[in-house]
Amino acid sequence: MKQLTSSTTAVSIVIATVLFVIASFFDKPPPALYDPELTPEMIREVRPDTELRDERVTQSCQSAEERLFAAVDQAQNCAVDDDCTILDYGYPIQCMTSIAQDSVTAIREEYREYEKSCPYRVYYDCPSEPMQRVPVCRNNRCVVELQRHDQLKRLTLDYINRGGRPEL
Repeated sequence: MKQLTSSTTAVSIVIATVLFVIASFFDKPPPALYDPELTPEMIREVRPDTELRDERVTQSCQSAEERLFAAVDQAQNCAVDDDCTILDYGYPIQCMTSIAQDSVTAIREEYREYEKSCPYRVYYDCPSEPMQRVPVCRNNRCVVELQRHDQLKRLTLDYINRGGRPEL
């Protein structure tokens, strides 16, 4: 690898310094934002930030959310455990929600309408470990019961303790 001459090095340092000074000049905020002699009258002239969402969007979202809640509430009617299934959409529907299986399509459609009306949605996953969520029908309402994985854990540990040999 060839070494740079001292004149090339000096020119490189000068160019880098000039570029740094130019970048620093453009990088400073406007003087009025950090001026220590800023008076209260000057501050009042600054306009406040505008809101990202206007009232119409908020009202539309609230209406869509209320319709979604009503649809989920109606979809929780059942007669037996096999009528129910887990509904895992996350916000605004709770993670521990179960609905009648024949209502899944209607809830999906209502949720799509909610998505269209509420562009500022919150996403989160619904955790299930170390419990298994099971949809059941209690008092003619679909609900979710939690069941522990202890039996599977015990069987797995027994299998490992036997050295991976099947039980005889």
